[in-house]
Amino acid sequence: MRDIHLYALFNPQAIAVIGTFHEINGESSSAADHLIVSNLKNWDYQGTIIPVKWDGLTENTSLVNVPHELAIVCLPPEQVLDALIWSTAQGVRAAIITSAGFREIGGKGYYLEEAILHLAQQKNLTLLGPNCLGIVSWTIGMNASLISQLPGKGSISFFSPSGSMGQAILSWAKNENLGFSKFASLGNRAVIDEASMLQFLADDPDTSVIIGYLEGMNSGRRFARISQTITRQKPVIMLQAGMTTTGRKAISSHVGALTGSEQAYQTALKQAGIILVDNLSSLFDLARIFGTQSLPQGPNVVILTNSGGAGILAADHIAQTRLNLSRLTTDTTAQLNVICPAHTSATNPVDLGMSTTPDQYGRALQYIAQDPHVDMVLVVITPGLGINIPAIAEKLVAVSETTNCLIAICLLGQDAMTTEKQFFHHHGLPCYTNPQAALTSMEAMFAYTQWQARPYPVEVCYRRDKAKAEYFLNDCRDTGRTEIFGLEILPLLQAYELQVPQTELARTSRSAVKIAKRITFPVVLKIASPFIKYKRDVDGVESNLHSPEDIRQAFVRLTSQAQRLRSEVFISGCLVQKMIENVGLEICIQVQRDPRFGPLIHFGVPEGPLENLQNFASRLAPLSLDDTASMMREIRLFSRVKQKRGRNSLDFQAVEDVLLTISQLTLDFPEIHTLEFDPILVTPRGAWVAGARLTLDSKD
Repeated sequence: MRDIHLYALFNPQAIAVIGTFHEINGESSSAADHLIVSNLKNWDYQGTIIPVKWDGLTENTSLVNVPHELAIVCLPPEQVLDALIWSTAQGVRAAIITSAGFREIGGKGYYLEEAILHLAQQKNLTLLGPNCLGIVSWTIGMNASLISQLPGKGSISFFSPSGSMGQAILSWAKNENLGFSKFASLGNRAVIDEASMLQFLADDPDTSVIIGYLEGMNSGRRFARISQTITRQKPVIMLQAGMTTTGRKAISSHVGALTGSEQAYQTALKQAGIILVDNLSSLFDLARIFGTQSLPQGPNVVILTNSGGAGILAADHIAQTRLNLSRLTTDTTAQLNVICPAHTSATNPVDLGMSTTPDQYGRALQYIAQDPHVDMVLVVITPGLGINIPAIAEKLVAVSETTNCLIAICLLGQDAMTTEKQFFHHHGLPCYTNPQAALTSMEAMFAYTQWQARPYPVEVCYRRDKAKAEYFLNDCRDTGRTEIFGLEILPLLQAYELQVPQTELARTSRSAVKIAKRITFPVVLKIASPFIKYKRDVDGVESNLHSPEDIRQAFVRLTSQAQRLRSEVFISGCLVQKMIENVGLEICIQVQRDPRFGPLIHFGVPEGPLENLQNFASRLAPLSLDDTASMMREIRLFSRVKQKRGRNSLDFQAVEDVLLTISQLTLDFPEIHTLEFDPILVTPRGAWVAGARLTLDSKD
């Protein structure tokens, strides 16, 4: 991944546009090369623009030797590689390829893109695209893109792999009066991808909010790791696509990208502190409020309105969020009582009544915003006879400029493109047409405040005999064993110092009794078969066995029942396992390796088939101490234990140890495709892995 010269894309002193520059009837055509040159000239770009006619090159043709030179290649795909070779020979360090016909079409296009990628790596070339619209930097007045109609200047930066979605979002932003700082159309993301853009924009002083459209991801793990740091500096809001099987197939055919699972995406974004939205309206709502308002210090909201019904409606929506209706101080209530009509309410929601004057609105907002118990104010205005909304808007804007309190406006029942709404937006006040959208945005602001306050994750590396584990896994793959469970998996667990109950295989009831006597009673019997994935499917476990007779009866019952229920499978016998005393809780952990994000760890208390992960907490490896603690809180592990008498002193630190060890194990060995620990027995003095199974990727 070569993006160390990414600044050259957004701050070039000279731009070479390489194309055919064909003309039709003596006039410039609408081809990409002509359009980019036109857009560069029509903006305020102060650098040198160098049109290069590719089919008119001579041996003496060269580019101006200026640092930070950028080449924009607008040629048929089969000519792009030669153009890049020539450009790098001229000292170019960054290039944009607008041409399509590469990885996204497969076949020959795939190999053309691979050749371009190889050149970029060899020449240390920063490359955007191919199959992209280009870039825009409002900071230096540079429109090096195929888009002519763009929004105004602001502090929001935006990237998208999809050119059409990028163009649509910019068009919508123009209508919504949202200002931008940087835009990048990523295209096929051969070199520059989402992670590269995040890293660049994090250090960009002209960017305060980062938004993006996601379609798959080329380097999911890198993106997640970078995001955890960047989101503590600036809010990152993503519109996510491809979360269904149909959507993922569409992405693959669109940009030739391999996508990850929906759950891996959701988990990665959650762990990274990224704010996820599923529609364009929410994307702009959040981008605007984050770009214009100060972060709230708490969840306390006051609703200020001229309609009691509107106030009740907004209060109902607050009940569905993590926000609270704030209790006003006695002084604030007294001040509001002076301006509120007798038939209205000076308590939260504050109802000023339909006869409210603009001055009363402004004074009420000023009193509320100064209240130390108030973190946010939602002003809900209902139109009516005699309601002078333009005058009210001027008073509200004037007050907002004197306070750091988060303020949002809701023009209830007003058309989305009213003059008043545009007035609010122009003066930095987010304006909505319904209270629910406003409160959703305010809740996102509060959630981001909480995210910023969280300590940085501390990762823990556990002791293990990695060489022993590597030898074991290599032996399994060499002998064709890709699914390992039962006694076979014990060497791996021991290499990572996981506690395992003493276990042996008995092929007859007689040998089961001998083993039980050797490991001492009580014991547990488990059906043993390479074809029975979950023993619970055949009721294949007998526990708390204290005598030889118990062993013999349990052995016969388990084997005969398994044979009856699964007559087609081979039954090896039964596993005899030392019974762990004082078990207070059984938990299970499952790991699935996602193609884009790596090991996805599910943790929970099984209350049905293990495949049902709805009640499980999920995180991507590597896990930190904060991750393990939050996973236990998420599945309410502590409350589950407290509900059961005598189970208040379980060793939860041992549970954390198992989670962190599994995280380390799956990172150490990428060939582990799935891993299941079920059950894990939690006692007051440790956690024991009583069952485990893993699958390996076959050798290439």
